[in-house]
Amino acid sequence: MAKKSVRRSITMTQEMRDRLALLVSKQPRDTTEADVIREAVRLYLDNQEDIIGSRKYFQKSLQERLDKLEGALAFHLNVLIYLLAALEPDSHELVADAIIAAKRDGNTLLAQIKAVREMK
Repeated sequence: MAKKSVRRSITMTQEMRDRLALLVSKQPRDTTEADVIREAVRLYLDNQEDIIGSRKYFQKSLQERLDKLEGALAFHLNVLIYLLAALEPDSHELVADAIIAAKRDGNTLLAQIKAVREMK
């Protein structure tokens, strides 16, 4: 755990203090009010989308990157399919057959890929 180097003081209502004490009483014996407050602040900061370094910011930026990669991959796969289809005289039937086979056998193929990955 990181060394705690900054000290802060907060003011709260008696009701908040009572609820905090109740939460602490339901935690393991060595949990303090400061631990519960620190965790609450940590969760709050992690859920702020606009703060660089927060989990939510990281998840949002990662999702944006994954969406871009997925779009680029789909585009490149389509280009490859069209290029391969152009090489064959009956390409429309071959492409249709490939799509049907992928739809039919996709889960089996994914299971086989997963099994191979787990062997490593």
